[in-house]
Amino acid sequence: MTGERAPPFDRHGPERPASPVVLSVPHAGRDYPLALRAALRVPAIDLMPLEDRHADTLALAARGIETMFSASRPRAWIDLNRAEHERDPRIDEGAEPVPDAAQSLKLRSGLGLIPRRAGGADLWRRRFAAEEVRARIEQDHRPYHAALANALAAARARFGVAVLIDVHSMPPLPAVPRDW
Repeated sequence: MTGERAPPFDRHGPERPASPVVLSVPHAGRDYPLALRAALRVPAIDLMPLEDRHADTLALAARGIETMFSASRPRAWIDLNRAEHERDPRIDEGAEPVPDAAQSLKLRSGLGLIPRRAGGADLWRRRFAAEEVRARIEQDHRPYHAALANALAAARARFGVAVLIDVHSMPPLPAVPRDW
């Protein structure tokens, strides 16, 4: 064993892209590490609203020759659709304090780089040490984005253009009153 970690995602398609289209499924992860489960304040089932459940299965079935990346780590561990700086000081000891007015709507609602809330409930028993979050960024977030950037650059070099399709599922909307 070399001590290398498996990438935090699955890649489908050749190294040299066969299409200018690259698919990304950043919220497909269902590999819930023990460290995540141990830190939960809520039952693990309460994390399901954060998942784009089976969007990876659908994207893979629809995929032709496109390169596709599918996250294996869950969004509750680290949200690959957030920027590295979208760290929530309410749960992340290494986050820079940001006034509420300067925070993105996602961060204010508890959906930062490490989601703080799901389904209206606080998720964690404790705040995360700066090193814990930094490790998630280095081991999961950066490798995913580097692989995605490399695939897009390779597609652009080969075809003169690259198209990223970010695949998500959306939760059902609440019922709208008939007189609305």
